[in-house]
Amino acid sequence: MLVAAMAVVWLWIVAPVRVHWPDRRPIGVLFLASNFHSSATNPRGWFNDPYLDVTGPEGQQRFRKALLDYADRSIAILKLTGAQGAIIWDLEGEEYPHKTTYIGDPRLVSRLAPEMAPVVDEFFGRLRSAGFRVGLTVRPQQLVFDDHGQPRQTQVFDIKRILLDKIDYARERWGATMFYVDSNGGIRRPDEIWQLRRLAEQRPDILLIPEHNYVPYSAFSAPYVSLRKGDSTEKSAWTRKLFPESFQAVDISDDSSNWNKIAAIRLRGDILLFRAWFWNPECQILDGFTHKQQITTDIH
Repeated sequence: MLVAAMAVVWLWIVAPVRVHWPDRRPIGVLFLASNFHSSATNPRGWFNDPYLDVTGPEGQQRFRKALLDYADRSIAILKLTGAQGAIIWDLEGEEYPHKTTYIGDPRLVSRLAPEMAPVVDEFFGRLRSAGFRVGLTVRPQQLVFDDHGQPRQTQVFDIKRILLDKIDYARERWGATMFYVDSNGGIRRPDEIWQLRRLAEQRPDILLIPEHNYVPYSAFSAPYVSLRKGDSTEKSAWTRKLFPESFQAVDISDDSSNWNKIAAIRLRGDILLFRAWFWNPECQILDGFTHKQQITTDIH
């Protein structure tokens, strides 16, 4: 009730910003690395393979081959599932443990992942040439390094400015248009909703997917929902009463057992997020949706 009351108050103060994103096809999620699989030869845990050697004279070539093979496998899955694009969660790798794991700053690729820097343009180019939108994780914090070279994410006052810097870099270099906003403040950071709203107004051609959110975020973004953490149907119904054209980005990873529930989420206009770098149960469900839609189109 508290959240609902706050939402009504916000509506009296803030005119909703219409999210113009008519494409509601699924979006693939691409994790390139894992901190749990890092090693001396693969310090950023690329492709969950501690035996991959990205060091030495031939390390760059080994990494390039692994990355582009990963891209080709993902493209094949994105096509089979009828996806509109893919969001890369950890472009900078995962050298550091939680809570620094997801860096969320594409400007730092050359510094934090030197093996990625020479091939990153080719990687994004391959996805876009296959007809897919691309996106990235960004964080509303600033990464800083202490005297020992250890990084930490620090809070900033001007969230809009730092996110715009990161987003515009990715837009201009790779044509990125979809941005998962990781580790944002949500209801714990009252000023954030104003700053993200202004950002959305300035960049109406992008899709923001904030991790932490409450009802008013639906005025200017596609709030992130994890299906494995609970059904969002009740929240979605309430939100649509306030923002009739709103929609969510619903992550169906690790919760693909209920076909009917996922079908209902899809039919109400929410975007499904799924793991797209390997074939898994959620891919099979989306592949089924794609075939069913094609059969219906052929009949009509």
